[in-house]
Amino acid sequence: MILHKKTARRNVLKAGLTFLAASAVKTKQVLAVPKKAGEVRVLFLFGDYWHNSMTQEYHWGRVLGPTGWELLFAQGSQFVTPEVLAETDLFVFCRYQGNDTMGWSPEGIVKDRPTGAPWMTEEQEKAIIENVNRGMGLLPYHCSIFNDNRKKYLELLGVKKPIIHGDIRCMTSYYDMNKDHPITSGIEPFDELDEIFDAEMLDVEYELLFRARQVTPVGKRPTWSRLLNIELAGPVLERPGGWTREVGDGRVVYLNLGSTPEIFWRKPVKDIMWRSAHWAMKKEIPSSDFLKEGMG
Repeated sequence: MILHKKTARRNVLKAGLTFLAASAVKTKQVLAVPKKAGEVRVLFLFGDYWHNSMTQEYHWGRVLGPTGWELLFAQGSQFVTPEVLAETDLFVFCRYQGNDTMGWSPEGIVKDRPTGAPWMTEEQEKAIIENVNRGMGLLPYHCSIFNDNRKKYLELLGVKKPIIHGDIRCMTSYYDMNKDHPITSGIEPFDELDEIFDAEMLDVEYELLFRARQVTPVGKRPTWSRLLNIELAGPVLERPGGWTREVGDGRVVYLNLGSTPEIFWRKPVKDIMWRSAHWAMKKEIPSSDFLKEGMG
C-alpha cells in the first residue's frame, strides 16, 4: 500500500538534497572500493538533447535490476574516466559527439547550469578500446554510432562512416532476426516508432543481428532535416538493425534502436537488451520471460 501525506516543502527539499549528496558519496565509494569476487559493474552514459535520459535510465534499470549487478549511471561525460572503465565489466551508452546538454553540479539546486562536459574525448576513446581488448563488454546503441570524430572508436564498431538517420518518430520495422545468434534467437519481428541510422562498414568481421526498415510518407520531409538543411536518402530506408563483434578479449554489441520512449516498452526490445548485456560479458543468458510488455 502506498500512503500519501502532506509534507512541508522545506522537509521535501532537505530530503532531496540529502538524497543527492548521499547518492554522490555512494557512487564515489562504489568506484573507489575494489570489486568483490563475482561482483559485476555496469556503467551507463546518456545525456544529450535529442534522447530522453530519464526514459533510458529507467528502462535499463528495470531490465537489468533483477540480475543483482551493480548498475552505475554517470551524471556527466567527465565521469567516464580510464580509472572507472578499468573497473567496469560492461559499458552501455547512447551519446553522439559533443558536449552534454546539461552540465553537472555537486550542488543540489543551481541557478545556472555549468557547461556540459565533452564526449567523446581522445582519452575516453583510448580507454574504451583498451578495456574492450582486456575483456570489457561494450554496448553502444542508437546515436552512439555518430561519433565520427573518433575514427578508432568507429573501427572498434566495424564502421568506416556513420550516416544520419531517417525521419524522427516514424514507424520502423525490425525484422530478419538472426536465428542462430543467442541475442535474437526466437525473437519475432515487430514495428514501433523510432528512427534508424546507417553506416558504411569496414571490411572486418561482424555478425548481423537483425535488419530495420523505415518508410517515410511520400512528399514528407521531417522538420529537423529542413531546419538543418540535410537531405535524406529517400522514402524507404533499409538498414542493419544491429550487429556484434569480438575484439581482443572483449565483445561489442551495437543496436540500431532506442530513440523513443515507446521502443523501450516493447517486450522484444527488453529481451534484446537483457540478452545483449549478458552476451557482451560472455555470461550465460538466463530466461527473460519475466520481462513484460509496457512501461514496467
